[in-house]
Amino acid sequence: ADVGHRVGMLTKAAVRPVALGKLVFTTPGVVWDVGPGRGSVGIECGRLRPGLDVFAVERDPAQVARIRSNAARHRVNVTVTEGAAPDALVELPTPDRVFVGGGGTEVLAAVLGRLRPTGVVVATYAIVDRAVAAAAMLGNVVELSVSRGVPTGGLGVRLRAENPVFVCWGPET
Repeated sequence: ADVGHRVGMLTKAAVRPVALGKLVFTTPGVVWDVGPGRGSVGIECGRLRPGLDVFAVERDPAQVARIRSNAARHRVNVTVTEGAAPDALVELPTPDRVFVGGGGTEVLAAVLGRLRPTGVVVATYAIVDRAVAAAAMLGNVVELSVSRGVPTGGLGVRLRAENPVFVCWGPET
């Protein structure tokens, strides 16, 4: 989903397909997008599988408004809860799939405590220590690096590396 964003506040376009692929959707089902920023992953879930019930949990009121606007623009039904995880997760229906956009292990533990037995969690991190802790809880981690081509002033194109992103998923079944 092409949604408006600030730098660093959107799950990178090159990372989203990997995260979505690891979610291995079921239809119908319940998907949580925890710490969604502007909602790119949750919105894409709804676009890929219209039968899913998508819930986004975001603590920033400005981002909540942006998620609602972006979901409406893409004609995707996303129920947005304004609040901080893990407390804001209590009233949500039991999830089949969860995407966690960063955060610490407290949120991940709360998500795992609510996940259906056949459920899957995918979490992304920019910080190595958090990714290592999440991989210990979920069972899997990959590091994704992206470099973008930039012009060199008539000499050709060089690659400019972006910060890597770690994608963790599980639990192992």
